Amino acid sequence: MKQHTREYFVSRLRSGLYIIKHSGLRLTIRPYDIEQELESNLVYQEAYEEASEDGIMTEDEMEEWMLEKGLWSKEEDDVIKGVKKDIDKLRVQMYENRNKDDVRETARRYLRAAEKALIERLQKKTQFVANTCEGFAKTEQHRWLVQNSTYCNGDRFKFSDIILDEIISLQQQQVLSEKEIRELARNEPWRSIWALNDKVKFQLFSNADRELTVDQKNLVVWSMMYDNIQEAAETPSEDVINDDDVLDGWFIVQRKKREVESAQNDFENSTKNEKIKGAGEVFVFADNQKEAEKIDNMNTTHAKIVKRQRNAQIKASSGKVGQDQFRDEQLKMTTKQNQMFKDKFKR
Repeated sequence: MKQHTREYFVSRLRSGLYIIKHSGLRLTIRPYDIEQELESNLVYQEAYEEASEDGIMTEDEMEEWMLEKGLWSKEEDDVIKGVKKDIDKLRVQMYENRNKDDVRETARRYLRAAEKALIERLQKKTQFVANTCEGFAKTEQHRWLVQNSTYCNGDRFKFSDIILDEIISLQQQQVLSEKEIRELARNEPWRSIWALNDKVKFQLFSNADRELTVDQKNLVVWSMMYDNIQEAAETPSEDVINDDDVLDGWFIVQRKKREVESAQNDFENSTKNEKIKGAGEVFVFADNQKEAEKIDNMNTTHAKIVKRQRNAQIKASSGKVGQDQFRDEQLKMTTKQNQMFKDKFKR
């Protein structure tokens, strides 16, 4: 994104306005205030109740109907979960290979393909959401907000000659993507404006007395995220910060570290046996699959590799392997013997 484009988007976001040109008219959609938000929520509730009374299905009922008709399946839900995990793995792979151009860019291509597959699956699952009680109510709420927030030449615009849904569509096209928001949040001119707000309470947006727009909220959230990154104990390089995919991998790595530390702390705090605390290996029984996954998350990356190696060795040996026969144990023993020999030689 070029500098002049960033300057335009920042000024537009700070104003809170969406400027729509249609049929020779210049329409302005202003941010709504708290009273309008309250009124729109009442519109949502009334529309939901009306739809329910008319026999329209809720989102949960629609999902059950799709399952019954074979339009969706539990297996496809599992596929979505699997694709999401693949996306996380690819992002981590990009971060871990950030200095290897070929590996990183190959992973990026696979990532784009996985994201596309996920979007297609989600579109299929949600194709009838607009026809549910929630979908109908959300549409009516949004229509009411746009209808009561659109102005022309300073006066409230009366939708008579122009179809309301056409204006809503044009407004939606102006909402910035996450990628665009992130680029604005970490670059000039926004970074200086954001810094001034922290130092001298500089006014960020002209609609201080009204609700923030979706774009404004996203910009503030990502600005705070980049601040937190700079304050992190393991601050990534500028190259990582400027690459959204690689930075997402860094986020995942940091989150997993926190999860491991949290799980280990919870386990140690709940363990009364002092001999177990701090032990190299501890066997913990799980009551269900979810608990087993939580216990597995206590393992470090190295420990997980050792687990996979041991499982493979057990499988190859028909399920019979002694503790001292594991390769990692033999490596430990060899390392220990070498160290003992070095110490003896020094003496």
